[in-house]
Amino acid sequence: MSSAHHEVVVIGAGIAGIHAAYELTKSETPRDFVVVDALDGPGGTWRTFTFPGVRSDTEVFTLGYSFKPWTGVPYASGQEILDYLTEVIEENDLSAHFLYQRRLISASWSTEDQRWTLNFDVRSGDVVTTETMTASFLWMCHGYYRHDEPHRPNWPGMESFEGQWIHPQQWPANPEIEGKRVLVIGSGATAATLVPSIASECAHVTLLQRSPTYYFQSANEDDLATQLRGLATPPEWIHEILRRKAVKDMENTTATLKLFPVPARDALIGQVAAQLPEGYDVATHFTPHHEPADQRICRILNGDLFAAITRGDVTMVTDHIATVTPSGVRTAGGIDIDADVIITATGFDLSIFGEAAFDLNGVPVDFSSTVTYRGILFSDVPNLAWTFGALRLSWTTRVELVSNYVLRLLDELKASASTSVVPRLKEKRSSMELSPFVDPSEFSPGYLVRSASRVPRSSSEEPWCYDIDFWSEKDRLPTAPVRDEFLTYEGSGIA
Repeated sequence: MSSAHHEVVVIGAGIAGIHAAYELTKSETPRDFVVVDALDGPGGTWRTFTFPGVRSDTEVFTLGYSFKPWTGVPYASGQEILDYLTEVIEENDLSAHFLYQRRLISASWSTEDQRWTLNFDVRSGDVVTTETMTASFLWMCHGYYRHDEPHRPNWPGMESFEGQWIHPQQWPANPEIEGKRVLVIGSGATAATLVPSIASECAHVTLLQRSPTYYFQSANEDDLATQLRGLATPPEWIHEILRRKAVKDMENTTATLKLFPVPARDALIGQVAAQLPEGYDVATHFTPHHEPADQRICRILNGDLFAAITRGDVTMVTDHIATVTPSGVRTAGGIDIDADVIITATGFDLSIFGEAAFDLNGVPVDFSSTVTYRGILFSDVPNLAWTFGALRLSWTTRVELVSNYVLRLLDELKASASTSVVPRLKEKRSSMELSPFVDPSEFSPGYLVRSASRVPRSSSEEPWCYDIDFWSEKDRLPTAPVRDEFLTYEGSGIA
């Protein structure tokens, strides 16, 4: 593939990249394309994360694709999801389009040539070489966090710790946690799934969090799915019905959280308190400082985390870290936590276009100075699309909307005999009030807040915005025009 040219190059072989490949092959317009990924196989997140208990925190009826029914339990393990994605590639003969162990290092657009030049680091064992290819259109499907480098806070005294450090994103093959005192630092979905999965094999687990999060408890089953399956309903029907139900449920839940934050807060906290021993300090450990709609709510299956706390296998500590010690951690409140292993479930950092260096005719692109067009394209940047999925619902729901739009855009390029399309921020829009790609007043998880200064800008005015709610886009984006006063088509004939 060295120095090869492709009409479309897709970066990323996770949920978004696989769907892009599916749509490109199903299109009535044949296209030469390739999907390139830095990992050693497909799956993205579900290949990276292998820690105990890793599973979906949204139901897989919407995490899965609309065209391939999910027939398992609503909240699937990481391996089950990886198997599902692998089946999509195999069943649709997509594997010939995928290249692995190639990390995009730089992308350079030439107006004269009307194409991107892409440089990759190619890894084979411990050997790294370089490879170049060109693309008429570049489609970034790399997901939303860095796979190569997880978020690691820098605490005083870290170098003094005499035990083992582990980050769930880089889980070792043999972690040696059996019978050990384990300290898990962090809150959120990773800690909530990891801790109950390892609690029974460790001597003890302490979960240290800086601030509490909201939890919702449910069984790993869906009554409607069970009923429909019992009636021998075709899997395709069940899948579509459950997808629609999941979207409406989340839309209603989000509206309720926003309209009635205090009752919602009390209900969520009350559900947790009911599963813990009488007198447990819920006010300290399970009463968040933010409103329920501000961040995603973690789902606990069958109360497993609360059961582990009730058994005495897990101790909750809510405090800041003052220093790491040779034997563990001392908190700001003076609590000494002894540990043989420290697991930093501290989240991840947002990936800004795969951390690759972009330039236009030799001039570096600062994406934080661009404004997004429909959350897909970017002002003054030609032939570049970014698939950024849904945030309050399964990622995949918006992935499919974006794929549909990009395919229509590619069709328009070909139909108009143009070589490039670029959004232009007209003069009358130059005074728009701008915020980060995701407005922190609407949604404020740590990975977005930490990256606010690096991401493209957005506004509240169409089409210069990204909408985090799938249900408000699902009827609008499929009919959004691929020609308007802001989209400039240039050139003659596809390069």
